Amino acid sequence: METNSKWIKFNYKSALLFFAITILTNLIFLPVLTSFGISRPFGLFLLTSIGSSAGLSFILLAKHGFYKTKKQATIFTAVVTLVCTASCYFLMYLS
Repeated sequence: METNSKWIKFNYKSALLFFAITILTNLIFLPVLTSFGISRPFGLFLLTSIGSSAGLSFILLAKHGFYKTKKQATIFTAVVTLVCTASCYFLMYLS
């Protein structure tokens, strides 16, 4: 069996932590954003993209040690943020 795989290994604890971070971000901060006058769909888009990118970056960088240098971690976080924002935009507005 090959141990040097390029696929990221997720276990159920990491998946639960990722979904907990994303859901709690929405539950806690959506009422705050709507009280400031931001529309609910835009608030969901904003918070889901922030929560998912923060959760995925935390799990892969802090828990799984998916980086060797700080520059690599910064680039990885930027790419994860772009991908999460694009996928949230697609799910909220284009589907």
